[in-house]
Amino acid sequence: MQKFRFRLDSVLRLRAMRLSTERDRLGQTMAEMSRIEKAISALAAERAAAVEFVKNEPGAGNTELRALAAYLLAYDSRVAALTKSLEVARVRTEEQRQRVIAADRDERLLIKLKDKRRSEWQASADRELEILAQESWNSVHFDRDS
Repeated sequence: MQKFRFRLDSVLRLRAMRLSTERDRLGQTMAEMSRIEKAISALAAERAAAVEFVKNEPGAGNTELRALAAYLLAYDSRVAALTKSLEVARVRTEEQRQRVIAADRDERLLIKLKDKRRSEWQASADRELEILAQESWNSVHFDRDS
């Protein structure tokens, strides 16, 4: 009886490594997206604090108002740039998610094939063992000389 051997084990290992790599990349793209979202939130909090400071400052004059206006103009362009980066990161994340799904599907396909081949091998080994047992029983219980 032969030992079970799956010829595509090396391919299965490669597919598992590919899946792991793709999952790592997905984690990186999701972390980038999270970082950008936090940066946008931090800018919004900073803007609110600046506006509140100028409103509540008792001696706020034209200089403070001009500084706030300049800050708000710069704020809008920074938020626009971050929003654009966030959209790019979302697209990249979705593309990476699709790659992970494809890599997972490829690996599962090979695992199913391996399981099928193993069950076929097991059935063949069981038949071989059954035949051997029958022959053994027959040789002990039947006298061939009579």
